[in-house]
Amino acid sequence: MAGIHRRRGRLTKEGRRILGGVALLAVFAPVTAYTLNAAIAHVQSCGTEVELTVAAVPEMAAVLDDFVAAGGGAPSRGSDVCADITVEAVTADAVGETDADVWIPQTGLWRNLPDTGRADQWEVLQASTASAAVGIALPEGESTDGVLPDEADVALQDPREHPASLMWIILFGVDDHTALGGEGHRVMSAPEAASLDPEEGAFQAPAGSAQVAQFEYPMLVRAGLGDGEREAAQNLLRSYGSDHYYELLAQHDLGPAIPQPSPSSTEVIEGALRSWDEREGA
Repeated sequence: MAGIHRRRGRLTKEGRRILGGVALLAVFAPVTAYTLNAAIAHVQSCGTEVELTVAAVPEMAAVLDDFVAAGGGAPSRGSDVCADITVEAVTADAVGETDADVWIPQTGLWRNLPDTGRADQWEVLQASTASAAVGIALPEGESTDGVLPDEADVALQDPREHPASLMWIILFGVDDHTALGGEGHRVMSAPEAASLDPEEGAFQAPAGSAQVAQFEYPMLVRAGLGDGEREAAQNLLRSYGSDHYYELLAQHDLGPAIPQPSPSSTEVIEGALRSWDEREGA
């Protein structure tokens, strides 16, 4: 905005907590004793057979379709629960229209979104099963050198429908540098940048100083889920330790689970949305 110089450092306390996960992501990777080969090798006669429906956002649904087809989710050692797993690609805001047993949104923020009741409807089985860079998506070939996210003008989408925009306002707050639409830099995740129609232009995944956070793709199970279905979900989760799972993640612009995801509470999200409503209504 011409004639106005903003003070650096508008990162909120909640934002600093989430931002810490970016550095940790570069250092840690999940370690598990289970591999897909081991899961397949120990398949035994099924003591219990269940049907398990997994609702996942499109980028994770694409991973799980291939993973389950290759044997992912088979009973692990000590488990006799066999599952017929169905994977549904469901946008995070449409999960209420499904009868899924398992839900994998981009971020735990979606579970804690105010006025949805999702925090009571869904329990956290695993806080992170994959990751994706979130931040400013610059046009293809444009350098990220000198990008200052806390001073950049950004064009956001409705944060109640767009998780990257919701994460942004929690990190940086709402002020004259944030607006619905507009001429600013676009905020999105790596899979979203990769999925854009070429007619919209080519954008690169947020990286370097343009990356401000990451999605954590939690695995949530429906509250009150039966023991058999819950064990089937655990078997699916255990089988994520395979090399094949990590290969599939990389093919879909996703990374490994993050060690310390920091989803914000409903109260923090509510405050950020209130600020957004006041800004947009001005």
